Amino acid sequence: MTDQPPNPYAAPGPRDGDAPAPAAAPPGEAAPQGWSAPPQQGWSAPPQQGWSAPPQQGWAAPAQNSWGQPGAAPPQFGHGYAPPRKPGVVPLRPLGIGDLLDGSFQAIRRNPGATLGLSVLVQLVSGVVIALLSAPLYSVVLSPDVLAGAEPDPEALTGSLLLFGGGVLLAGVLSAAFLVFVQGLVTVPVLRAVLDRRTAFGAALALARPSMGGLIGLGLLWAAAGIVLTGLLIGAVVVAIALGEPQVGVPVVAALFLGVLGTLVWVGIKLSMSPHALVAEGLGPFAAMGRSWRLTRSSWWRCLGIILLTGLIVGIVTSLITTPISFATGLGGGMIAPEDPNGFAEYIMNLTIVMTILSALAAGLGFAYQCGVTSLLYTDLRIRREGFDLALLREFDAGADAGIPGRTTSGGR
Repeated sequence: MTDQPPNPYAAPGPRDGDAPAPAAAPPGEAAPQGWSAPPQQGWSAPPQQGWSAPPQQGWAAPAQNSWGQPGAAPPQFGHGYAPPRKPGVVPLRPLGIGDLLDGSFQAIRRNPGATLGLSVLVQLVSGVVIALLSAPLYSVVLSPDVLAGAEPDPEALTGSLLLFGGGVLLAGVLSAAFLVFVQGLVTVPVLRAVLDRRTAFGAALALARPSMGGLIGLGLLWAAAGIVLTGLLIGAVVVAIALGEPQVGVPVVAALFLGVLGTLVWVGIKLSMSPHALVAEGLGPFAAMGRSWRLTRSSWWRCLGIILLTGLIVGIVTSLITTPISFATGLGGGMIAPEDPNGFAEYIMNLTIVMTILSALAAGLGFAYQCGVTSLLYTDLRIRREGFDLALLREFDAGADAGIPGRTTSGGR
């Protein structure tokens, strides 16, 4: 038998001097001590990993009716997160446009007398005054002779126009002053609704009584500013007519009008929070205007967008109320015989008075909603700049009803 060459891949044998390997234990017997089987070459199945259910975490139902009550902590969610608390109509955090629009509606729904009452009353009085002032003008323009084709009496027409124009201007000045008063008054029930406090009409007047003089003064200041701006526009028109050159007068009037309008909008937005600051913080008229100027800093465009959007919504809703009524009354005018000018003139006058009053009622409802939105916008500006939500939370947790929420918070004055 020929000698086989050595296998280079065979395991090396024992070297001289090595102890002989112990023999493997027969099946069923334990291996001798001090010896372990060599690791198996090749592939072996991984160890089986048994599955066990995670440890059960006990769950207990939260205490009923605890969150949102004074002194109660909100429920905790994962990783220590707690949602913003909402004791009233809006959550106490920086507010979005949806919070402002819905919160104003909820505040009006909870406090209809304190929010709608005075606004509708002021607008109604203004509408009745304007309707009464327009009666002499309509009596001249819609007289039987004029309807038959005759020229109106120049003296009577001039007198009625002066009476109507002067009365409307005076009514507008007084209405502007009282609307500032309404805007400040609505601040009381809206701020209280943020902390889920209901406010009656008499209670709102009582809480706002210390600020009524300041509100009237602020309204008169704004009315005077409006008269001055109107005078500037009228003066621009007179100057343009005096120049007598359309190519010169028209651009001058347009430039002045746009300049006055732009200034009015910019200043109006900067001072739009003045009535709210005057009532909520107990300030004077000039201090309230300065406070509003600082609060709207770096937020002018946001305030402008929110106020314009609210005005658009109110305008659409108001038109939905007044348009069907005017359409129905217009159909009624077609039933009057054309040969009865006296009946037609009387119908037009009555229609004008009714439509003016209905428009004033709709405007009162819309203005109350706008005041609610700007009241919450004032609250949001203080939350973003001063942490006003924390002061409101402390007052809510204290449980005491101190009147106007946050009145003792100095803020950024």
